[in-house]
Amino acid sequence: MDEVDYAEYGQRVRAAILDGVIVYITSGILIFGLSLFAFRTAGSPLAALFSTVAVIIAYAGPTLYYTVCYAEGGQTLGKMSGNIAVRRDGDEDTPLGYVRSFLRAAVPPFMWLLVLPGLADVLWPLWDRKKQTLHDKLVGSVVVRV
Repeated sequence: MDEVDYAEYGQRVRAAILDGVIVYITSGILIFGLSLFAFRTAGSPLAALFSTVAVIIAYAGPTLYYTVCYAEGGQTLGKMSGNIAVRRDGDEDTPLGYVRSFLRAAVPPFMWLLVLPGLADVLWPLWDRKKQTLHDKLVGSVVVRV
């Protein structure tokens, strides 16, 4: 059996930072534009619509980006730049598929609502044998070098 080459913590952090810049700047621009429309139409039903769409984009935009990237090839732009990929634990040649990818992308923001679970999640790879986060463990994924 081949030894699995798990991604180092620093590689994961660099990828997360790059993805964060890409995803959250894009989402931020869209949200800012919608917020301006909401402000200009204050008091009308359109204001509520623009505000609601902005909130949906704030959560759904990043979740969609990560879900599609992980399901289709296991790599976001950040992970591509670091030559790492998300794979199924036990079958490191196979991407996650859409259900696992969605869960992997959708759960971490909720962990941060209580702060400590979010912090534990991102620090967990520092002492884990497979260098997994808690959300990796939840869906049965690992991050490997490619």
